[in-house]
Amino acid sequence: MSVQLIVFPQYFDGSTPLSSPSTELVVDGINFNQVNTSSSTQSVSGSLPQAYVNSFSFGSFSFFILNTWYRFSGVASEITQSSGSLAIPINTGIVQRLSNLTFGATYDLTLNINSNTTNFSVYQYTGNVLRSSHTITGTGLQTVSFNAYSTSDQIIIYSATSVVGIADISCVSSTSTPSGVFTDLSNGQVICDLYEDEDIPLSLSVDDFKNVAEKVQSYSKAFNLPATKRNNKIFDNIFEVTRTDTGLNFNPYKKTKCILKQDGFLLFEGYLRMIDISDKEGEISYNVNLYSEVVALADVLGDRTFSDLDFSELNHAYNLSNIQASWGATGVTYTNPSTSGFRAAETVKYPFVDWTHQFTFDASSGFPVLPNLESAFRPFLTLKYLIDRIFAATDFTYESAFFDTADFAKLFMDFNWGSDNAPVVFNSSGELTNLLDFSIAATFTTLPFDEMATVGGNNLDANFGYSAGVFTAQEDAQVYTFTFDMEFKRSIVPDILEVEWLVNGVSVDFATTTNFSFNYTGTFTTPPLTSGDTVLCQAKSSLGTYDLEGVYNPLGVTPSLVTITTSVAQTTTDTLLGTLRGELGQWDFLKGILTMFNLVTLPDEDNPSNIKIEPYGDIFMSSNDAANPNFFDDTSIELDWTDKIDVSEMKLMPLTDLNKKTIFKFVEDDDDYAFNNYKNSVGGHLYGSKKYDASEFTILAGEDEIIAEPFAATVVKPLDELFADFITPAVYSYNPDDNTSEGFENSPRIMFDNGEKTLTSCTYFIPDQNGVIGDAFENQFLQFSHLTSLPPGAIATNRRDFHFGECQLILPVGSPTNNNLFNLYWLPYYSELYNPDTRIMTIKVNLSPSDINTFKFNDTVFIKNRTFRVNKIDYKPNDLATVEFILIP
Repeated sequence: MSVQLIVFPQYFDGSTPLSSPSTELVVDGINFNQVNTSSSTQSVSGSLPQAYVNSFSFGSFSFFILNTWYRFSGVASEITQSSGSLAIPINTGIVQRLSNLTFGATYDLTLNINSNTTNFSVYQYTGNVLRSSHTITGTGLQTVSFNAYSTSDQIIIYSATSVVGIADISCVSSTSTPSGVFTDLSNGQVICDLYEDEDIPLSLSVDDFKNVAEKVQSYSKAFNLPATKRNNKIFDNIFEVTRTDTGLNFNPYKKTKCILKQDGFLLFEGYLRMIDISDKEGEISYNVNLYSEVVALADVLGDRTFSDLDFSELNHAYNLSNIQASWGATGVTYTNPSTSGFRAAETVKYPFVDWTHQFTFDASSGFPVLPNLESAFRPFLTLKYLIDRIFAATDFTYESAFFDTADFAKLFMDFNWGSDNAPVVFNSSGELTNLLDFSIAATFTTLPFDEMATVGGNNLDANFGYSAGVFTAQEDAQVYTFTFDMEFKRSIVPDILEVEWLVNGVSVDFATTTNFSFNYTGTFTTPPLTSGDTVLCQAKSSLGTYDLEGVYNPLGVTPSLVTITTSVAQTTTDTLLGTLRGELGQWDFLKGILTMFNLVTLPDEDNPSNIKIEPYGDIFMSSNDAANPNFFDDTSIELDWTDKIDVSEMKLMPLTDLNKKTIFKFVEDDDDYAFNNYKNSVGGHLYGSKKYDASEFTILAGEDEIIAEPFAATVVKPLDELFADFITPAVYSYNPDDNTSEGFENSPRIMFDNGEKTLTSCTYFIPDQNGVIGDAFENQFLQFSHLTSLPPGAIATNRRDFHFGECQLILPVGSPTNNNLFNLYWLPYYSELYNPDTRIMTIKVNLSPSDINTFKFNDTVFIKNRTFRVNKIDYKPNDLATVEFILIP
């Protein structure tokens, strides 16, 4: 009987390199820290990138500094670094001159691509001579190879038609499978040597029936591999503390893809982890184990937070126009193009939430008056978008009919910023003049204007970021508007004047003249700038005879040379992620979703990197509806193992380790006034929780908690008792000592989009803010809650509740519904778990490699006229398997 452990080299996933196996040649190819400050050439005319190369005569190699990024563009936009990734707009490129290449050697350039709407190109140049070009389609890890024509060829990445996002770039010497290692298998796989008597024991499971929230996944117990010549090459003699870099160093901290086969049948596909290396009297062995894809996903996401994701594609103006647009199908107007492929009009919404409870009442009407936008409107993002973005940044994919349901599409998580850190908003204006004539030099010189405060005008405040003629943006999405009227004069000597504004290095309103007197006038508004971007005006006089005329007037009535306004009114990546939600762990978020809906994760037999995610009931229980089959109906079969069991030893036992009581709940926010007030008013019951009581099983004892961490429950109630149909979530803190309320740093909330509602009990006042006129008589709002419908028109028998249990709702929200998280997603499991006829049967079963290869955990097993579910298989080649069955009532 043949057992094979097949391992992929760490730089290989079966088709493409995963990481650099040798010396890295690209400098700053991971975080791209130098990109935003790199040399930039914009509005290049001609066919790119060749026109860019030719225009700077790169044939001498001297223009490029080695290992330094340069940017170019045929338009006003340019490549930028955002959240550690390259954001590449259409018609832009980036170049780096590599060093230490070997003439004639082959190199692999690997790009980790987050997004790619069509395709882009990679070019290799020696000087200004094109050596190779490659078209890149798709996303993920993409590799192109090239042969060096010098010791310092240039690599250019250019996109003519595609919006591209690149997470990192690597260039290394091309490598092949180590010599001497078994190479008959394709795709870089190698077979490990095993000890002659080593039969690798597998523990196969999809979850632990007695504690389903733990989601135990398949793995192997630790086993040893001998330090043979072949294994030493595979693991690169990792036990040698004096080993040198072979270009293929094995890294115990990286994922290592592996396959376990027996007699040609696939038993397990996942990852290998090296635990330790032992040296016993000169006999060296590698102690390893195997683990499944979902465990690997948890490992990958373990240290990642939402701040590791780039949400710049969601940037938009924070004003009433966008807030109201988010209530309907139009959606907010994004200021950046989509880079992920997941963004939609409904990705960002602004429901009415009582974030601060600081509204007042109009003296004449008695209707609510909002002090500002942020007291009621803060951003929410769809759960589906967040899940898609998390998976897109990994090597994993997922399938889920549940995540594609209409209800799930309407679930959102808040991106509240807490009590402070609202979107930075300002609107400043000021003037500049020129007190005395300023001589224009023969080279371009920044014009150092004087502030009008000197002669009684308005000074420029800190928002302008002004110093010595240069304006530096203080915030992301800052916008400047310039109106200018300057007079230049020269001496009698003929001369040429050139003058222009530069917006982050891009020329605006360029003018040239040879006239004795020249008036330079105009108005322009910058696009939204990134913090640190600059604006300045510069001039050049070929012979140095031109002056910028002074307009000094002691009375302060002379018109200014330049009038400027600047403003910020944006919801940006920093707004969304720089505060509370940026600190939220990605795995914590996914684990909370799994817990809420009792979701089970299954490996995909056809694609080990694909994870299937469905509710427990859909995985293990038939829908009994031929017209609407679920996952169980579509994929499960009944297996007859009657002739495979070993009846000589059988263990049958009830589930005596169950708990007498189980509480399903969310985390508690200590500062949540509405939640705590409800708790104190009803004898300590937690809003949105469920207590499952199995007291009729008198032998049981103990209590357990299943917590949908990190999420908190959200109380919904009328904004004020006077307005019965103005029902909103209440998420604010309250200080009884001084009778004040405010926002707080709340745990994330998941809410359902109930749609746009029209008020009949009142209107409410929204003030002017961020350049948009408010509304004194608004009678509509976007309603979010934990229920799928609210009065009027709420039918308790049809609506669903995304909290765990039934509880008395605050009037007039309505009656509680039984269609809650516990009854819909947990009760099917608990009904089986606590059924008096449920049994755990442990028995030896003669399973073949073929049985393991074809078995799925949503299959049922028929043994002696009874149907069982398999909970766990401990499989060891050349031996009987130990199988734990659940007797289905």
